Amino acid sequence: MAKATASATDVNQAKSLAISFINSNKGKPLLLADEYVFKLNKNTTTTKYWICTLNGCSAKVHTDLNSQFIKIVGDHNHFPEKEQLEVREFREKVKQRAIHETTPIPRIYYEECAKAMRSNATIAALPSEREMSSGINKARRAITPTIPTAQLFEIPDLYSKTLSKNSFLVVDKMITRRQRILLFSSSEQLKMLFGAETILMDGTFSTCPNMFDQVYTIHVIKYDQSFPCVFSLLSNRQKNTYHFMFNELKLIAAQMQLNFTPKVIMSDFEQGLLAVVKVELVTATHSSCYFHFTQVIYRAIQRVGLSTTYNDDDDIKQCCRKLMTLPLLPEAIIEDTYDELLAVMSTQLKDTLHNLLEYFQEQWFSLIKFLQGKENHFHHIYIQFTAGLGARPKQAKTIAIQRRIDTLDKRYYDGAMNAMEYLDGLSFTVAKRKK
Repeated sequence: MAKATASATDVNQAKSLAISFINSNKGKPLLLADEYVFKLNKNTTTTKYWICTLNGCSAKVHTDLNSQFIKIVGDHNHFPEKEQLEVREFREKVKQRAIHETTPIPRIYYEECAKAMRSNATIAALPSEREMSSGINKARRAITPTIPTAQLFEIPDLYSKTLSKNSFLVVDKMITRRQRILLFSSSEQLKMLFGAETILMDGTFSTCPNMFDQVYTIHVIKYDQSFPCVFSLLSNRQKNTYHFMFNELKLIAAQMQLNFTPKVIMSDFEQGLLAVVKVELVTATHSSCYFHFTQVIYRAIQRVGLSTTYNDDDDIKQCCRKLMTLPLLPEAIIEDTYDELLAVMSTQLKDTLHNLLEYFQEQWFSLIKFLQGKENHFHHIYIQFTAGLGARPKQAKTIAIQRRIDTLDKRYYDGAMNAMEYLDGLSFTVAKRKK
């Protein structure tokens, strides 16, 4: 809010008058003086003439063209409406924050409500968040670029820099005529990425703009937390696109006099990506995360026609869960425990699970040692889509699961339970899926 202070003498009074300015709902300037509101009536070559917003009131304010106070003329025929003035100021603060920030409007509203102590009369006069949302959303949309429908579009400066005005859009190139790639990352995020030994990678499709195929994110593990470092918009899931992305990151690392050479890469099981990782990041060991592992097993259960049986038969469900929890066992006992699991299965159960067991043996058992990671990395597998580097704290449910797993670990290593009992305990703790 702009402010100006000056001394003025009216024929009836002499005083020091403070004036300030806000915008009306339609974006027009309003002058505030002595808890009264004035609107601009006319301009001359030297003076602006402001009149009281209440119809029939003869009070006027004169300012120069730079909005510096000159004098006040006439008297108000009504009392000041302090509450309505505070409501106007409140509306303007919420509107200006909504225009200049990306903070959700409800949050802005309640933050501004909490900032200042107001009288009961003012609080009663404040519009609700719902009443303000339409106009505030309209003001925000007015400065927001239209969502493009094709890949050929200009990215405004607002979206190519961080909130602190530093570079954020680090790559914007066309791989081919219809394949554009965008990489977003700050210098701090890039330094963290290039200095990391372990990185996590994953793509999502539900939040991706229509003109791209996926939002692909790269995270690093530091201080036992997951930090998002690169946000990518990719046109497809082809090998050449992943090659291009990794090469661009290597070039950026070289420009920063750093190296992009992680030791461990954790991702899903996408074949195109796995092939590229072997070529582009030859020093890294690829490991697949437990979250994606259980997802794939669930899809296999559906594919071999066991969905209904899985939901209705507790024995089938428990066997499937034990298969899913095998990677959580110590690597040295995985194979023996798997053999023991098959040995104790009834013939009927083996026949029912034949296709799933065959798939599991051929597809996963040769890779299962790479999936051993302890469940204290459980929270790493849920990729966070938050801007900045703040890591989300573990949920109470995740902490409770981790405590159960730690207890099972201790009992097994203390000799209080055997491998099959350990596997049973894990199967009741994890590998669950909401219907």
